[in-house]
Parts: sequence; C-alpha cells; structure tokens
Amino acid sequence: MSKVSNCLSMIELLLARKKMKLEELAEELEVKPRMIRTYKDELEKAGIYVESERGANGGYSLNKQTFLPIRNFDENEIQQLQIAIKSFLSRKPDESATLQHAFEKIKAAQRDLDLNSRHFYFANDYLINNEVGNASAHYKLLYEAFNKSKSVEISYIAASTNETTRRIIHPYAFVVYDENLYCTAFCEAKQAMRNFKIMRIQEVSILDQAYVLPKDYDIRQEFPNLGFIKDPIQVELIIHPPLANRIKESIYSDDQVIEVLDNYDIRFKATLNGQQSIKKWILGMGMSAEVIQPQALRSEIKQDIVNLVEIYNK
Repeated sequence: MSKVSNCLSMIELLLARKKMKLEELAEELEVKPRMIRTYKDELEKAGIYVESERGANGGYSLNKQTFLPIRNFDENEIQQLQIAIKSFLSRKPDESATLQHAFEKIKAAQRDLDLNSRHFYFANDYLINNEVGNASAHYKLLYEAFNKSKSVEISYIAASTNETTRRIIHPYAFVVYDENLYCTAFCEAKQAMRNFKIMRIQEVSILDQAYVLPKDYDIRQEFPNLGFIKDPIQVELIIHPPLANRIKESIYSDDQVIEVLDNYDIRFKATLNGQQSIKKWILGMGMSAEVIQPQALRSEIKQDIVNLVEIYNK
C-alpha cells in the first residue's frame, strides 16, 4: 500500500481499537516498526496527533480531540463481508435476525455501490454453506491466487461421474449461485472456461506459474453463458411487515420492483434463479410472504405446507 493509504488505515485501526502496540500496528499494516513512527510523524504534520505511551499497558492512540470520518467500505470488503456472514448464518441460523438485519443496513448504506463486480457475481442472495469439507480454506487460497494472478492446481470431484481429477486452472471470477460458491476459471486441460463448485475441490496448491487475466473480462456479462442458469423464475410475492421493511433494503435481482401497498405490505416482483433456493427463502419467511406468481410455484409451496402440517399432526 502507499504511505497515504497506510496512514489512513492506521487511523482506522486506532479508532476501532483505541490503543495498539507499535508491533501490533506494524503487523497489521505489514510494514517494519520504524515505518509506524514515520506514519505518526506524517499524520502530525497534517494536524492529526497520535499519542504514545510507554510501559506494559502503553501503546499508540489517537488524541481524544482528533475526529475523522472512517472511510467507507470498498467493493471487495462488502463482497467478502457478504460471503462471511452468509457462511456463518448457514451454520448458526439462530443468529440470523440480528446479523442479517445488520448486513441489510450495510447494503442499504452502500446502495450506490454495485455488489457485483467484474470478477465477483452474486447471482442470488441466499445462504451459502461455505464450511462443507475444506471449502472455506480452499476459497481463501483460490482468492489469494486470483489476487496474485497465479495458476492453481486442484483435485476436483466431478458431479456427473464422482471421478477425481487433477486440473491446473486460472481463476477468473467467483460466483455465488443457488447456495454455493463457485470459482469460474480457465482450465488448461480443457482449454476452456469451467465452473468449479468450491465444496467439490479436495486440494488446492498455488503454483509459481503466472497467468494473464484478460483486461476486458467481466463476469456480469459472461454469467448468462456459463451454464449456471437453467430456468430463471419470474416471482411475484406479497410480503407483510416486519419482513417487508428488510426486503426493501435488499437487492435480490437487477430487475426487481417493489410496490408499497396498504398496511405497509409490499408487492415484490423479480427474476430469481435456483428454484430450491427460492422455495427455501419463501418458506423461511413463513406467514409473512405469499406467492402470487407463478402459479406452479404457488401450488408447489402450498403442497409443501400441507405435507409439513401432516408431519406435525402425526
């Protein structure tokens, strides 16, 4: 990072943690301890005073009279936060009310920032289970390789044959679709783009071999041609408070339309992907949501509810 960027990051760390040791700041900013003293001097030249206190309980802290706004989340931070929260919620759904609502506020505050980018695409907004096997660790390695433009060797279980093969791939993008996280990559063996469901990856090794990521590659443009979407569904729902308020704060589809009705109900219309995920999302809203269209989905959910009642009546 540049000196200016590290100075701003140092301010944010001190605002968040109140007091930090010289060594802690150096480790967080990935610089040598002497650079922290340089940043302190630079900040004080700008009128931002960093106090230093010696001793076991000492450290660096911002002068109490210093006030600076914290920088807003950038695109990458929002995307990583979304994955982390959804992965956490898939394991601890009891925390969903508080944590999910907090995240919706963040997204609402970032309304002007498109969560989808040239290399990261949220095809739907449902929970993902990123902790199956070593999926979380494998994602981190793939993302590290992507950032460094390094090729990756993986062992991968094919869905159709259950056969495990070894591939060398060039990560181009990441896609969240139908409760799963995928790496879209160029496969050297196939000499073509392929989608790799991260939970099916058994091993990941970052290679020294670099690859060139096309400057014009944009997952938002490529997504419709990648074979993810089988049958997009145009959904119309009536959603009641209090969930109606949370739904208004979210973006589930580029074409979504929300109409506010009487009694603070909303009419929600959007094209969504992944039928099982859509059903799970709607059923999860319980009596707060009613399917209006399509009729096939309405009938299917109605039958699911009848079957559920029969189970509980046994």
